[in-house]
Amino acid sequence: MDKVRVLCAMSGAMMQEFSTRTAARLGDYTLFKLLLPAFRAFLDINVRKEIEKDRLVIMRAGSAPQEADIQRLLQQAREIDQKFLQQAAVFPVNIHIEYRDIEEFRRRRIERLLELAGRLLAQWETTPRFRAAVAHLYSRAEFESLLREILELYSAETKMLSRSVHIPQIFNFARDSLSETVHTVMVSVAKGLAAELTRKVYRRVLSS
Repeated sequence: MDKVRVLCAMSGAMMQEFSTRTAARLGDYTLFKLLLPAFRAFLDINVRKEIEKDRLVIMRAGSAPQEADIQRLLQQAREIDQKFLQQAAVFPVNIHIEYRDIEEFRRRRIERLLELAGRLLAQWETTPRFRAAVAHLYSRAEFESLLREILELYSAETKMLSRSVHIPQIFNFARDSLSETVHTVMVSVAKGLAAELTRKVYRRVLSS
């Protein structure tokens, strides 16, 4: 079994579910009901780029990363961003990414994911079952906290990215409010999703 590929698939599924739940929750807000079809498409493009970035991080995990590795991953993330900007060009927005605002969160997320993936892949080599490998490395509370932190760092980066988005003049008055709403919803979804995924892992560990 290609454990790196499996871990990439798990990470991608988590991020896709995070995006789907965020879009669904935003549909409860009146303004987002009007914008939701276009905004959901925008979120889909955004999460696809994050899944690709996470795949590159997981593929790099396995040995102690050096500063040069992290810098390379940050550069690769910028290259993926450029593809995202090309895809986002179909939307009525203008985006100029201010990296000084987002790379603090991006770097911390890369570091956390490198550590998590590296430890899991190493343990998985001697512990055949994924869930048992997780339980060997982390207490239930530690694993939930780590998942939540990774998702919340993505939420913080998304909030900073939203400051780079310039929407038509009619919506300018609402941009800050929209940004805060999206961030609040993402943090809430992150908490619930991290708890749910942790329950699934540890319930099956305890029942086996």
